[in-house]
Amino acid sequence: MEDTAQANPMPLQKASRMATILSLASSIVINIALPILLYLALKSYTSASDFLALVISGVPPMIDSIVGVIRRKRIDLLAGVVLASIIISLILIALGSSPKVYLVRESFFTAAFGLAYLVSLLFKRPLAFYFARYFATGNHPENIPWFDSLWQYWQFRHTMHVITVVWGIGLLIEAALRTFLVMVLSIEQFLIVSPFVLYGIIGILVVWMFLYSRQGRKKGEAIRQQMQAEQDAS
Repeated sequence: MEDTAQANPMPLQKASRMATILSLASSIVINIALPILLYLALKSYTSASDFLALVISGVPPMIDSIVGVIRRKRIDLLAGVVLASIIISLILIALGSSPKVYLVRESFFTAAFGLAYLVSLLFKRPLAFYFARYFATGNHPENIPWFDSLWQYWQFRHTMHVITVVWGIGLLIEAALRTFLVMVLSIEQFLIVSPFVLYGIIGILVVWMFLYSRQGRKKGEAIRQQMQAEQDAS
C-alpha cells in the first residue's frame, strides 16, 4: 500500500481539495477584501495620503505571506516568490514612491516572471516543470523522483514546454494590462478592478493548463497502451 501511494500521489491530492478551497477563500479575504476596505476606510475617515493608505492596506497580505513562510519553516519555491514580492514592496515604501508606482509593483513582478518563464525555455528543463513538480508532489522528497522520471517521455516534455510558453505570454499580458489600468483609473477603481484582472488571467491560465495537461495525459496513455499492445503482439 505504501509503495502504491508513493508511486502515485494523486489520491493524496484529491483528499486535500477541501483544504485548498478553504485556503483560496482565506486568500481572497486577506489579499482582496481587507486591502480594499482598509484603503476606503483610511481615505474616508482619516487624512492619510494615497500612498500611506496604500501601504497600510498592504499590511494584511504582507503579514499573511510572512506567516506562510514561517509555517513552511524553510525557503522553498513559493516562499522565495513571496519573499521577493515583500522585498520589492519594502523597497518602494522606503523610497517613498508615488501611489501609481506602488500600485504597479505587482505588475513588475508578474512581468519578471513572464520573462523568466520564456527565458527558461533555453535551459534543460523549463520553469513550468519545477512549479508542476512542486504542486504535483506536495514538495515531499519521496514523491519527487516519481515526477522527475516523467521527463523521459516526449509527450510530457512537450507539455511542459507548451505550458511554459503560454504562462510566460499570459503573465506578460497581465502585467501590461494592469499597468495600463493604473494609468487610466483612479486608485479606488484600480483596487476594485485589479484583483479581477490578476485572478481572472491566472484563473484562465490554470483552467487551460488543467485541460491541456489532462489531454496530454490521455494521449500519453493511448501511446503507452499502443506500445504495450505492439510488444505483446511481437
